[in-house]
Amino acid sequence: MTDELKGLVKEVWADLLKKQEQGRADIVRRAWREAAGEKAAGHTEIVYLTKDRIHINVESSAWLHALTLKKESLERKLAAKTGPLSLKLRLGPVKKNRKS
Repeated sequence: MTDELKGLVKEVWADLLKKQEQGRADIVRRAWREAAGEKAAGHTEIVYLTKDRIHINVESSAWLHALTLKKESLERKLAAKTGPLSLKLRLGPVKKNRKS
């Protein structure tokens, strides 16, 4: 295989992986909104996603407490749509372009 062809294959492969990961992120985002509910999800923001964990910022300690109490239930609801994911909830900034 020529270097040019190898480079093209690597580029196409990287693009496919990026699209696949973006598709997974969209699925997880929708599943989070369904699991948490629109109101609660509006006070959160998914910061990043790993293979087995979803990291979520929560805008206030009150919402963090409420979601922490529901963590096991939320993880079960997420697992039904995304496969097993553990939640990492933390107090942090949330973009204000949300539905409350």
